[in-house]
Amino acid sequence: MTDPTSAFDALAGRIADIERRFADLRDDLSELSGTAADESGLVSATVDATGALTGLTLAPAALRAGTEGLAALVLDAYQRARAVASEHVDEHTEGLDVTLGAGLGDLFGKPGDFSALGRLEETMARLGRLDDRLPGAPA
Repeated sequence: MTDPTSAFDALAGRIADIERRFADLRDDLSELSGTAADESGLVSATVDATGALTGLTLAPAALRAGTEGLAALVLDAYQRARAVASEHVDEHTEGLDVTLGAGLGDLFGKPGDFSALGRLEETMARLGRLDDRLPGAPA
């Protein structure tokens, strides 16, 4: 079994790396958006990285679709814009597949291995200190 201190030091290093990456990512995501038109091209929607609607453009001809038709056009444009924004987010987050749990089996044991329970108190204290190092929620 791996020494708990080295495993926690490795985990702390991974967390520090994640903090650096997320700081950069937070800035990038605040500027990301997605814009798309509905199938007819009469309605265009823009959303931010979270999918919130930030812009909507209606061609005069869209108003001839009636209230239900216009609602359908708006929803279509909105869903397409969200898909575009989601693709942009995926492009910017590619490679950030962080697997915090990788290698922790050596520290905590395999399922059904209860020998690690003796280290539970130490583990909880160290996790509490690591939790203090985690970044806050993205803005």
